Amino acid sequence: MSNRFTTQTILGAAGMLVLGATLVSAQDTSKAKPRSDRRIPISKEAPGEVVRTDTVTLTVYKTDTLKLTQRVVDTLRLTNTVTVTRVDTVAPVPPPIRLPNGFYAGLAGGFSSPAGALYTPNAPGGTVQAQLGWQNAKQVLGVRLDANGTWPGKDSQFSNLQGQARLTNFSADGKVQLPFVNHLLGASHRFAFYGIGGYTFTMYKNVPMRVDPVNGNPNALVFTPGTDSWHHNSGWNAGGGASMAFGHSELFIESRVLAFDPSNAPMARQIPVVFGMNWY
Repeated sequence: MSNRFTTQTILGAAGMLVLGATLVSAQDTSKAKPRSDRRIPISKEAPGEVVRTDTVTLTVYKTDTLKLTQRVVDTLRLTNTVTVTRVDTVAPVPPPIRLPNGFYAGLAGGFSSPAGALYTPNAPGGTVQAQLGWQNAKQVLGVRLDANGTWPGKDSQFSNLQGQARLTNFSADGKVQLPFVNHLLGASHRFAFYGIGGYTFTMYKNVPMRVDPVNGNPNALVFTPGTDSWHHNSGWNAGGGASMAFGHSELFIESRVLAFDPSNAPMARQIPVVFGMNWY
């Protein structure tokens, strides 16, 4: 409650005290007057008689001045935006890699260099190869059949001795694969070194050769021109290569020595270098 309410209350109480004292004083004064022995008849009010009534009204004003002047303002704000990113760390399982298995066939091509009895009168020339084999990608041992055709170039000193030289080789080989570097180029490819070798049957014509020395002179170089008829000799081959398998295919690069012994000449050798592909 406020001071205003307290002051009005005090003033009202004071007024009542003053009025009560006045009435008491007036009553005491009337008692001090001499009394008469004569009775004063008391009767009801006669018509026309005026009766005075003093009325005291105490008015108390109560004013509630209590006010709510405080405003509650919610100032809470979300100033930071929280972003939750869900990362799915479960990677899908890749499909299984299907490695080469069983039989395969392939083609290759490159060049062939002459050596031995073929070296001087012949020059490097082109070569092609076709192969058929069997070997599991995870298997160390395998077998292969191949046919190789070569067209040596002509040396300028012996170009008038023959027509276009031709050699054809048929080989039956064993193949040894070295799997210890299989994942050298990643898990999805299968890399391997291999060795190959076996029997070779060679046919040739128009091939000039260096023949055996005449009269036992080792420094004498005698060359014989090739004839336009097919000759054939047995021989051998040995070499190696590197392969990379993916899916049902295999890339490879390979070099070998194909050798045979003519009847009147030193050993004749071919050294083909081919790049090819096998399909399983």
